Amino acid sequence: MKRLNFKVILLAFMTLSFISCKDEPQTNDPISVDAEHPRYMAYADGNIYITCYYPMAVLRFNVEQQAFTGICKLGQYHPEGIATVGGKLYIASSNISDENYNYHYDNKIYVVDIASFSLTDSVTVDVNPSKVKKLDNSHIVFNTLGDYSTSNGGLWVMNTLNKEVTSLSVNLYNFDVYGGDIYGYTSSYTGSSQFYKIDGNSLEATLLPIQWTASDNPYGIAVNPNNANIVVTSDGRYVSAGDCYIFSNDGTARHDAIHVGMLPSNTAFIDADNMMILNEGAWGSNNAGISRINLADDDVKTNWFADVNGRGLGDVAQDIIISNGKAYVTVSFSNSLEIIDIATGKSTRFATTE
Repeated sequence: MKRLNFKVILLAFMTLSFISCKDEPQTNDPISVDAEHPRYMAYADGNIYITCYYPMAVLRFNVEQQAFTGICKLGQYHPEGIATVGGKLYIASSNISDENYNYHYDNKIYVVDIASFSLTDSVTVDVNPSKVKKLDNSHIVFNTLGDYSTSNGGLWVMNTLNKEVTSLSVNLYNFDVYGGDIYGYTSSYTGSSQFYKIDGNSLEATLLPIQWTASDNPYGIAVNPNNANIVVTSDGRYVSAGDCYIFSNDGTARHDAIHVGMLPSNTAFIDADNMMILNEGAWGSNNAGISRINLADDDVKTNWFADVNGRGLGDVAQDIIISNGKAYVTVSFSNSLEIIDIATGKSTRFATTE
């Protein structure tokens, strides 16, 4: 993969005092976990890997056994985004706050070997890494949020073979990866949002002609792997439900605004026309949910999860992925993993705290 016309930053490895994932040898047997605030997920080899805050760790959930089978402790800071490349997990280590909400920031990407489920490396990067995605078979892309005062963060690509880290020319506030390219938008709080496609080989950024005319700000972005459509959700200015906007891959508007739920943050695609919108919900309000959209039939079920299950999703829905006909959803402040049959919407709830 060629990397052209960009400043390349070689960041030295930082020696870790590696922490054993468990006191006893790793097995694939079901275990009990006691872990608060499950966050982001990645799938590999029949397992869902879930970052969590307490303990600072990554959990392993086996989809065949429908059970937790391992926990690998990390460092002293909160793990956030996670991606799988080449038999490894790459996990962002972001920040932690004290009881007075004074934040202390980390600057590492942890590397966990999947086969042994053990922490094997860390790479020192920019301050406060957050979201991590697989770019191709030897690269990840991640953003850093900075310390919110002296550093604004950035967007970076890391070569997983030699740990070389490259700074990109555009700092995307949120992004997704499709076909080896990066799609995202700049922060809406520094002016009007702009949308970009970044070529995964040259790392050259192209401005997409998406005209953002909504009165609120972009909140989530995802590219449908079935047709390359770009789905952008809005934040409702954090006081009302948001909307979903759908664009063709060239940036042409494809559909009118679709009303969904409070803080729609993530989209999971079932096929070209069917998708699930994960509504994060307002913090502390216990109003997270899932909307179901069928574009072919122009059918929108705004409160799909609650209508099917007769209960809410919980407090702060964090992430959603689909595997083998099921959707997996982490609900951070409810300390739960919801496993949803995508055909019926029926869910089984797994608590992550004893």
